[in-house]
Amino acid sequence: MSGTIVVDGNAGNGAAASIRGGTVVVRGDCAARAGIAMKGGRLLVGGDAGYMTAFMMQKGYVAIAGDAGEALADSMYQGTVYVAGRIASLGNDAVVDDAPDEEQSMLEAAFAEFDLPRPGRFQRIVAGRKLWNFEKHELETWRAAL
Repeated sequence: MSGTIVVDGNAGNGAAASIRGGTVVVRGDCAARAGIAMKGGRLLVGGDAGYMTAFMMQKGYVAIAGDAGEALADSMYQGTVYVAGRIASLGNDAVVDDAPDEEQSMLEAAFAEFDLPRPGRFQRIVAGRKLWNFEKHELETWRAAL
């Protein structure tokens, strides 16, 4: 709900799962499903993040200084994922663009707050909103997600 947790190393599966507020900082890498079902707050990752990071995310943000694994932001509703490195693959209904300057500044301040190395420019990943409401003519999109 609130507060800050700092991991001075790597985190296993499900780091920051279902948080509603506060901050989780991982100075190293995160394994699979980091930020799964987040409902608020922020997850800052100083290294890489594993597959299905931000799966079914609802609110808040995940910022990854390194690379992101496969199925990033799969079936995400809202919230935002930022990645400075490479993305192995996007999940269902995830779309990527360049984060605007004000969001880049916000991320720079967040990384500085916890003395994390500041990577290059972040890409922004958000929900494409195709899975928000079922439409019969988009049945194949839903089959892929299920």
